[in-house]
Amino acid sequence: MAQGRRRMPGFTLWELLIVLAIAAVLAALAAPTFATVVREARMSSAANQLLGALHFARSEAILRGVPTVVCLTGPSGECLEHAGESAHGWLVFHDVVRGSRVRQDDADIPLRRVELPELVRVSGTRSAVTYWPVSRAGTTGTFRLCHLRGAARERAVVVSRNGRPRVELAAEGTECGG
Repeated sequence: MAQGRRRMPGFTLWELLIVLAIAAVLAALAAPTFATVVREARMSSAANQLLGALHFARSEAILRGVPTVVCLTGPSGECLEHAGESAHGWLVFHDVVRGSRVRQDDADIPLRRVELPELVRVSGTRSAVTYWPVSRAGTTGTFRLCHLRGAARERAVVVSRNGRPRVELAAEGTECGG
């Protein structure tokens, strides 16, 4: 019987390096796709949070018998005064002190505050939506959620005449204005 070297099962160093190089190339190709998925998830989450806030405000107005407001907020957390301004989030509150301008006063009861993720902003045809204590009384409006880099599809939260909100996804290729 000849005494020879038997080869042990396994990989050589070169085989391992080639497999690692191929894995690195595939990971580099997948990274932009993963980033897009993350941006789309942030946009969907923000739209669903706004939808939830509007449903919550509507039910609070009816259950508590107090006008309830969802207003867009700026970086300081104050309600925006003008429609079309880019907002960083929104605020839900019972509007105990009614005024000609929608804003949260000291006597108003804050219910929820939401800050949007980085690079996601919202603007609206109105800066606030008020729900009245009757089931079919609300304010119409459309809120557009955009990614500031235009890297995700725009979402619109539309509030109908009877106060029901819904989410609409922009058509493919539609870009948000930053």
